[in-house]
Amino acid sequence: MMIIRRALGKFVRWCTKPPVVEYGALGENSIVHTPNILDETSKNIFIGNNTTILPNSRIQLFPDRGNRNARITIGNGCFITYNVTFLGGDDITIEDNVLIASNVLITSENHSIDPESNIPYMDQPLITAPVVIGEGSWLGEKAIILPGVTLGKKCVIGAGSVVTKNVPDYCIVAGNPAKIIKKYNFNNHQWERV
Repeated sequence: MMIIRRALGKFVRWCTKPPVVEYGALGENSIVHTPNILDETSKNIFIGNNTTILPNSRIQLFPDRGNRNARITIGNGCFITYNVTFLGGDDITIEDNVLIASNVLITSENHSIDPESNIPYMDQPLITAPVVIGEGSWLGEKAIILPGVTLGKKCVIGAGSVVTKNVPDYCIVAGNPAKIIKKYNFNNHQWERV
């Protein structure tokens, strides 16, 4: 009985052992907690120093259906919480010191939706455009950043917002679709309604 218990314990540990992931770069003091969904494209994922990615994130590139050289680059000092999804048909760049709350989606790809085609939507070509999240920005819970969007420096994205257009530096956006609701005024040192 003891032999069976030991063998079963070894088998369970072997099954639950995190996979060895070969990133393009994983900076000093950076931690990617498991489990996470990663695939063979992890060599095109570059993570800077002192960055943390919490469990249950999906970080995936689609080079066979999008930009063959696409990469996901996450800067220094970023904190990415639970269940965040990165879907890369083109480049996704997260600049330094970005905070990303739980259940956020950042995507640089979308399926074509040609109703006249005989090809099902899931098999139609991907439409791709790069995404950039500016330095020091904060993405609230369940925000969605769509292909082609560039967020400026120190932007705040309200919880549940769907960002479809570029956002200038030092702005707060909210809604679906997201709209600028405040901009920081450096003259009087406060956020002002737009």
